[in-house]
Amino acid sequence: MTQPMKSSGARQRIEARFQNIRPQSIASPSTLLLARLKGVIKTGKGWRARCPHCGGKGHKLSIAEGDNGTLLVTCFSCHDTAAVLAAVGLQVGDLFARKDLRSMSPAERSQLRQAALLPRWRAATEVLSHEATVLLIAANRMGDGEALDDAELTRLRVAALKVFDAAEVLTHGR
Repeated sequence: MTQPMKSSGARQRIEARFQNIRPQSIASPSTLLLARLKGVIKTGKGWRARCPHCGGKGHKLSIAEGDNGTLLVTCFSCHDTAAVLAAVGLQVGDLFARKDLRSMSPAERSQLRQAALLPRWRAATEVLSHEATVLLIAANRMGDGEALDDAELTRLRVAALKVFDAAEVLTHGR
């Protein structure tokens, strides 16, 4: 059963609602966090502040910003980043910079998509390398005239399936 199309008026109301949310959602992680902390001091590599979780007057909370805007938050007393963030109403996901895809050029969006694929490609090449070793060992044994038992043949079949899966990841299913 197909769903009815939303009227353009309903669509405009939905877009307007999300437009009101967007400015806050694309605030930098440092802006979001630092505004909620007490006793913030700028240091050479970032900031120090009072820990909202374990308290005290010392500046035990260390905040550093990476090249991509991601924050590293560490309390040298409680060592509980999730609790520190919860104490100021944030979550670990708030430490990562968000991208507003609408303001990006097509080239920037393409670059972002490619960067997101790199971990999958890296994992696929690691699988290919490992399974190639399994296949090489079996081929050498068979070349020496040794017969493979049922467990070894099953492992070769698994290796072949893993190679096919890795190829699927690397070619995007094309």
